[in-house]
Amino acid sequence: MEKNFFAGLTGWKKYALGYVLLLLASHFVLWVLNQPLPKEQTAERSVTVHVVEGDSILSDLEIEIHYEDIYTGNKKDPAVMLLLPGGPEGPEVFEGLKKKLSDKYRLIIPHLPGYNNGRGLSDLPDYSFESLALYTNQLLEKLELSSTHLIGYGLGGASAIYLSHDYPEKVSSISLVSSIGVQELELLGSYRLNHLVHGLQLGTVWVLHNAVPHFGLLNAIGINVSYAKSHYESDQRPLRKYLKEYENPMLILHGEMDPLVPLAAAKEHHRIVPQSILKIFKADHDLIETKTDSIAQALNSFVSKVERGEAMIASTAPEQRVQQAKQPFSNMEFQRFKGVSLLIIMLIIILATLVSEDLTCIGAGLLAARGLIGFWPATIASFIGIFIGDIGLYLVGRYMGRPAVRRAPFKWMISEKDLDKSAEWFKARGPAIIIASRFLPGSRLPTYFSAGVIGAGFWMFTTYFLLAAIIWTPMLVGISKLLGNELIRYFSLYHNYAIWVFLGAIVFLVMMVKVILPAFSYKGRRLLISRYRRLTSWEFWSPFILYTPVFCYVIYLGIKYRCLTQFTASNPALPHGGFVGESKVQVLKLFNSDDVACYRLIPVHIDLLEKKKRAESFMEEHDLSFPIVLKPNVGERGRGVKVIRSIQAMQNYLEAAEHETIIQEYVQGDEFGLFYYRYPDSTTGNIYSITTKKGLKVIGDGQKTIEELILDDEQAVSLAKMHLRQNEDQLYEVPDEGEIISIVDIGTHARGAIFKEGRDLITDKLTRSMDEICKPAAGFFFGRFDIKTTSPEYLKRGEQITILEANGVSSESTNIYDSRYSYLDAQCILMKQWKLAFEIGKENQRRGIKPTPVFEFLKSIFNALKKN
Repeated sequence: MEKNFFAGLTGWKKYALGYVLLLLASHFVLWVLNQPLPKEQTAERSVTVHVVEGDSILSDLEIEIHYEDIYTGNKKDPAVMLLLPGGPEGPEVFEGLKKKLSDKYRLIIPHLPGYNNGRGLSDLPDYSFESLALYTNQLLEKLELSSTHLIGYGLGGASAIYLSHDYPEKVSSISLVSSIGVQELELLGSYRLNHLVHGLQLGTVWVLHNAVPHFGLLNAIGINVSYAKSHYESDQRPLRKYLKEYENPMLILHGEMDPLVPLAAAKEHHRIVPQSILKIFKADHDLIETKTDSIAQALNSFVSKVERGEAMIASTAPEQRVQQAKQPFSNMEFQRFKGVSLLIIMLIIILATLVSEDLTCIGAGLLAARGLIGFWPATIASFIGIFIGDIGLYLVGRYMGRPAVRRAPFKWMISEKDLDKSAEWFKARGPAIIIASRFLPGSRLPTYFSAGVIGAGFWMFTTYFLLAAIIWTPMLVGISKLLGNELIRYFSLYHNYAIWVFLGAIVFLVMMVKVILPAFSYKGRRLLISRYRRLTSWEFWSPFILYTPVFCYVIYLGIKYRCLTQFTASNPALPHGGFVGESKVQVLKLFNSDDVACYRLIPVHIDLLEKKKRAESFMEEHDLSFPIVLKPNVGERGRGVKVIRSIQAMQNYLEAAEHETIIQEYVQGDEFGLFYYRYPDSTTGNIYSITTKKGLKVIGDGQKTIEELILDDEQAVSLAKMHLRQNEDQLYEVPDEGEIISIVDIGTHARGAIFKEGRDLITDKLTRSMDEICKPAAGFFFGRFDIKTTSPEYLKRGEQITILEANGVSSESTNIYDSRYSYLDAQCILMKQWKLAFEIGKENQRRGIKPTPVFEFLKSIFNALKKN
């Protein structure tokens, strides 16, 4: 019987799949619900208008605007009322008014983008108040209406103000019902702060509507994505200026218990528009529905006066009102939030801190400065939001960060051992870091998240975080209250430049510690020279810089040969041609044991005692004494290779080894890097290059220490720090005059060995000798040998050659590190080498050898990175 698919799912996978299926079903239901109704099923009318973006009309894009056109009276040319909804309700908010006013006035109710019933108007480029005013004007033009009485409810009031400013000839009067207006009395007062709040609202609404399977239930509350965009994309800062410039009659209707738009806003609008009439109702924001009769009566009375020419306009306003309108805005004349309104504003502050803690604290201080909220409610709300957000960052790092580090690609970049070390470091310095980050914008998110990732103690983190927040929050809210709006400008400068000033100070301190102070001592000056040489000599640059042009050339060759991994066929005996992750033992086994320095592989999974026993047994079996060589079975560029000179050093190495280890005899003589290649159809090969490798030595003078000798030596100083570290046990010894001290005994350029071009050592005898050495290694055609011989003369004769290592297709021709070669010379040598690899790979492919497929090749690289 076939196994049920769902039965095969376990744990979170089953729940995740179920959630995805529910979400898809929800979106299908929403798609069905949002289809336009057939014409015969709706009494709405529609006009085609151009799409709007900002203050521009896009002539090449059109949409339909639905609207209601209602008049039940018998007057031939009735006055027109244009009712603009303002959400979160849509045009349905005017249902009560339609019955009260439609017998006397022609009511035009547009279904604008962003509100309920705005079918077919989603995904527009702009939902701002300004764009809605432009849509409304296009509707008026289509209906050939030249004079209207605007009724703006909520956000619709802002659109009405924009419309009256841009098209004053079409507006006979404005009635603002529970309307928003001047920026200073909207939410936190500052455009920048409110923009953050509205951004948080937009993000939350988007997630709820698109990532939660609600099957249309969220649409019932009217807060959709386009409505949230209307807030986020709008700018209320021009409204004060537009209201002051408005000259026609205005009626302002507002509820004294409005929790969304404070009564203070209506009073301020009444003050700056001297010809306006203000009526206050014992109601909340929904007074248009709860006080329908009173609102209808007030609108009817007002518009009738306007039609008769009896309503007050700017030029007929009382002089006292005109003078009051000229007075600057005062923060101290408005009623404080209380009860539910206070809870709502505190909740807004809490949520706003999740977007920007510092700006929200400033906004809360500005509210306190206006008297709209007390200092302590503002501070407490800010503190709660900061606590929730920052503890949340820590917990996300703690429970999601470390598991992520255990997975690719993060575990290739950082190990859990690194995290444990960081945790110990953070335990010692964490308190100072946490407190400092509270006063440095931009540093908190990485600091608190990182604290969670490294597993810093929760109570330690919380204690010092609370201490910093207790100091910072009331301080910032208090300063904001004292300085008012001016602080936003100062804080903007602080926020924008504090991190750069801090980084500049760090750079200065680093320069002081790393450059200026060291220059006062001989050792410091020599180390500065060392750093300069590494920066200016390409041979010490990062392999990334060296190999970027080569990589591009390899891609070119891959395209030319129609196989990106053609080179992996150059050495069929090695996985992927020996590009990455090949076992050194596996390569050495290809050759006769007489040609290879004796060795043994020590597994990683056995205990230290057994490792030591096998190493000693190997030495006894081959009659070896110290020094011997220990190195990882998989590795490159000399990593982990060490000459061991005592039992204790061997034990220390084996104890620390995390991978398979090779123990190998230490061969006396001169070391060379010999790059050999042979075309598969040829019986003889070629030597591409020879590099002589010299260990770095210094000569004692009977007075200077080894440290001083290293710093004095013009070659050793280039990698002085590494040499000093590798020879730390003997740095302060004073060698006798003429005594030779070896400070580098590994033939690796990255470890400080001196490489010289050895082309003059290439002879026919040596080439024939290499052919004989490689003859048993079936499937090895291309690579570099690290070898030792008694002397260069023996090498020329092809005699007494001992192989230390053999490397595959990714090995480099090490003669490039001769100081005579420039960066461009090195590129030419390496590119020619890779061209040979592709040619040999192509010949092997003709013989039936298949190159590694690209995805398998990439997988092998990733696996090698994971092991490292």
